Amino acid sequence: MANTEKSTNLEEQKEEQKVANNAKNDKLGAKSEEKEGDKKGLVKFYADNEKIINIVFLVILVIGLGIFALYKFYLTPKNEKASAALQTPIESVVQGGMMTTDSTALKTAIEGNDENDGFETIIDDYGITKASKYGAKHYAAICYLKMGKKDEALDLLLQCKKEDNYLWYEAQMLIGDIYDEKGDTDNAQKYYKKATEGDNDFVAPIALWKLGMLCERNNDFAGAYNYYKQIQDKHYERYAEMGVDKYLERAKAKANK
Repeated sequence: MANTEKSTNLEEQKEEQKVANNAKNDKLGAKSEEKEGDKKGLVKFYADNEKIINIVFLVILVIGLGIFALYKFYLTPKNEKASAALQTPIESVVQGGMMTTDSTALKTAIEGNDENDGFETIIDDYGITKASKYGAKHYAAICYLKMGKKDEALDLLLQCKKEDNYLWYEAQMLIGDIYDEKGDTDNAQKYYKKATEGDNDFVAPIALWKLGMLCERNNDFAGAYNYYKQIQDKHYERYAEMGVDKYLERAKAKANK
């Protein structure tokens, strides 16, 4: 009797397994048919829209080749010419790594003369190149600042588009300086913070220090301590060179840290 029950159970298990395998095969078959249907659908879609698809593909290809040709055969040579043209006005106002305060030299660098183009001409003639968008505008703005023309400088600096290089971050710090001198503390803080994002060892620590000084002027000594501490943590060599330790200790004491 026991042997008969075992045999019956075994047959039932075989039947259940057979049913499960059939169901699995049905699912696989359905998926296979679905994929085949998708393929046929795609083939039909391409056949129905072949001309449009080919035209779109050709348009994309032409645009891509056009952009490549623009950069290689137009923008790159134009940028090289702009960079070469920049050297003369830059050298006329930058002496020993420092910007001259000679108003005549600064004006000539901006406006040019009979022999050489100035920054304004380079900006106009080579406007879409990096040398014009960043270099010429940046140096022209510094010249204006040295001449006391803050509005002209601010206008040029605000035109600079973001690029991951030293000049852009320095421009943000200069914008912050102009706003600070105008008494616009909110905008000064906004642009000083942008200047810290580059995290380089020249602009960032100076911008952090200026943020700390802004905080101190507003009696926010905890905020000032935080900015000075960032200089210590992220730019220690500059922290030592700039003598930030005394500012840090002062802010720390007044913030009761």
